[in-house]
Amino acid sequence: MLSLYEVSVLSATVGSGLVAGLCFAFATFIMQALDRLGAPHAIRAMQAINAKVLRSSAIAVWFATLPVGGVAIALAEDRTLVVVATALYALGAVVITGRGNVPLNEQLDRVAPDAPGAEEAWSDYRVRWGRWNVLRTAVCVLAPAGYALAL
Repeated sequence: MLSLYEVSVLSATVGSGLVAGLCFAFATFIMQALDRLGAPHAIRAMQAINAKVLRSSAIAVWFATLPVGGVAIALAEDRTLVVVATALYALGAVVITGRGNVPLNEQLDRVAPDAPGAEEAWSDYRVRWGRWNVLRTAVCVLAPAGYALAL
């Protein structure tokens, strides 16, 4: 039978892994696929994705993983790896997303897909959002590795 510590670390591993995978998918093929649609369709699609994600189970996993990591920290005998993994997850999933990707999403939400300047707005968004996403992906990928090592 698993201890509460093991359950919390395993849950944080799975949760952070799912979030890292979602970020990885955007970094490796989703944004490129949207870009191939052309700016008006890409903008509409990304606006729809951004609206839907906020009402999805993905967002629940995104935000529940951090307190689960906190529980693991509280229960750990040797906290080093769990603290590092939780800090990496917080940095990638919360801080980078909140400071980088979310403001760009909000800015894109105000763009009319067929309006003059939409092409430039999409191009700027795609490049800037993509940079933030690659950074958060790299940081988020390290979190489940740290949790796994803590087990």
